[in-house]
Amino acid sequence: MITAWTKNLKTDEEKERFKNSILGSKTVLRRLQELLNEVEDDLDKTELSTDIYDKPNWDYRQADMNGFRRALKTVRKIITIDQ
Repeated sequence: MITAWTKNLKTDEEKERFKNSILGSKTVLRRLQELLNEVEDDLDKTELSTDIYDKPNWDYRQADMNGFRRALKTVRKIITIDQ
């Protein structure tokens, strides 16, 4: 678990309690990871389609997809408990 989860907490007791809460939510976090994978799979299909080049400003769309992909990567890093 990355320290960002508990960096706002003051005492070790608060940190431990919150950490236990997060660890108790592993099933939910795993499901969220699966959902993010599905979103990325859809993004891959869109990105790999040659139809995207037929649209005006396709380069801006590509840049947007790259930014979205970066955001997905960041969220995955945050929710990955077993690092």
